[in-house]
Amino acid sequence: MRTVAVLGGGIGGLAASYYLCKSSQVTKVIVLESSSRFGGWLQSTRRSDGAVFEHGPRGFRPAGAMGRNTLNMVDDLGLGGEILPVTYNHLASKNRYLYVNKQLHRMPSGISGLLQTVPPFSRPLLLSVAMEIFVKKGKEDDESIHSFVSRRLGKEVGSFS
Repeated sequence: MRTVAVLGGGIGGLAASYYLCKSSQVTKVIVLESSSRFGGWLQSTRRSDGAVFEHGPRGFRPAGAMGRNTLNMVDDLGLGGEILPVTYNHLASKNRYLYVNKQLHRMPSGISGLLQTVPPFSRPLLLSVAMEIFVKKGKEDDESIHSFVSRRLGKEVGSFS
């Protein structure tokens, strides 16, 4: 029997803590978080008019074994009723927005939208993706998502990761 410390109370640290608590070999789990709140970069802002803006992902695609594992954890936590399934042909799956500089910007859905310059970006997203094949491999053993996206797709796209 042992005590385990988890560094970081973001979504990864919280998920790891959840599974450690289920282990018969672990008697105590301590989560060490440097900020004043848990959740890492997952956060919601509720405005006075009732609108909710999610800072970070507000959905997931539960595919394969990892997806089933996530859905099992959601059920174990009693949150299954909070999931709102959205099919690929649903209007909500085609309408994605970024909230940047106090404005909503509709993201392109489809090839034609990727060929155009759409705010808040200064060039077509397809150009950023096309240029990605010329980017060299990173030199670091471990790299944050922000650093990876910035290096591969440009600092402008990376600022939203």
